[in-house]
Parts: sequence; structure tokens; C-alpha cells
Amino acid sequence: MQTYLHLLRFESVNSASPSLYFNPWRLNLKTIFHSFDFKSISNLSDIFSPAFTRAMFVRHPFERLASAYKERIATLEKDRIQPEPYYDDIRKFICQRYTHPNWVRSLLKKVHPCENFIPPFKHFVEFILTNTETSFGIARMDGHWQPYTVVCQVCKFKYNFIGKYETFNHDFNSLLKRLNVSDWNNEKRRGASGHNTWDYQQLFSSLSDNLICRLKRLYNDDFQLFNYQIEDYVNRTTLTC
Repeated sequence: MQTYLHLLRFESVNSASPSLYFNPWRLNLKTIFHSFDFKSISNLSDIFSPAFTRAMFVRHPFERLASAYKERIATLEKDRIQPEPYYDDIRKFICQRYTHPNWVRSLLKKVHPCENFIPPFKHFVEFILTNTETSFGIARMDGHWQPYTVVCQVCKFKYNFIGKYETFNHDFNSLLKRLNVSDWNNEKRRGASGHNTWDYQQLFSSLSDNLICRLKRLYNDDFQLFNYQIEDYVNRTTLTC
């Protein structure tokens, strides 16, 4: 953990070439610690030891979903600092399925109608809900919008430190003290999207009551376990889920 924290000190090492862009916040731990076998029984035994710090940070389910939409779907490939073709393919798929479902590729058409089209938030939500109607679908969700209870295996892993994005500075400092890291500069936090609560509330205001309720059911365990309220992003007195 301390090795990874020191890597984060470098923040983003920008380069004139996007292909050389480096962001330590997106490092794959398996790549960094290639000699560490996460699957070995002995290591798992150590991880579940009371002496091990098992930490995670959580975020309001709806803010997390809106942030994923803004950064992964509503940002075109040409506007990204790093290429992310996987999310660009998802964006185009959502466009084809929900925005231009009757479009048929033609040899005479040189421009794909979804090439530079940003699907509305509503279609992004419909895409997620359609693909998570079964437990198998939920298990295959992208980690950026998969419920924490699934992606982090909250009930099985028994975390002994859970911080919140909303109180990140305070909680992160508490984690550093727990790890005996005293010289960390926490003045600048990486990863903030620049969007505020109002921006995200506007996105959810475009959704029907039915979609809101289905989202609430999808993320119900996260709401319950981490004490989040749907009213933080949805202000509807008539909503009954």
C-alpha cells in the first residue's frame, strides 16, 4: 500500500505525445506488483488477517453513475487525454441501439451517424438497466458503474476501513495515520471531474420515475450499506419506489 501511495505522489506525468501519457491513479495493481500472487492461498490468508488494512473508498451511487457518463460516454475520443476505445465503442453502441435504431449501414454513407454523437444520459441509463436484468448481467457490468457490493465484494472481504468520496480529505488522512504515513501532501486531489452536484442533479431530472426506481433497486445495497440517500440527487415528492 505504501509503495502505491508513493507512486501517486507523481500525479500525472504529462507528455506532448498522448501515447506516453501516464496517470498513476489508473495503474493496474497487478501490473505494478507483478511478483505478488493475488490468488495464492497464503496471500489470501494474510490479507484477511486482522493486522492487514483492507481499505476502500465509496461514492454516492448516483454521483458515481453521472460521473461515469460524463467522463466515459459524454466525452468523445478526440477530446480525451488518453485513448479509451472501449468506452467509445460503448458510446456508439448506445447511439445505434437507442438513438438511431433504424439506421442501416449503406455503402453510399461515408459518415456514421453515431461517430461523433453523444447519447443523452437517459439512453446511457437504459443501456445499463437493460444489461443488468439478471445477476449474470450485473456481474459483467463495467467497474465504473458496477455496484460496490459486487465489484468490491463488500460482504465477503470484510473491509476494516471504508472512506467516502464526499469526505475524502478527512478520511484519507485517517487512512494515512492508520498506515503510519506522515509525510503525505494531501492538498491536491487527483481524479476530480470538475462537475458539481447541480450538474448531476440536472442529469437525473431528465429521467422518468420508472428509470429512477429501477436504478434505486440496482444500487439498493450500496444505498443501504453506505448510508446514501436518493434525495441527494432526485427531488421528487411524488416518487414511490
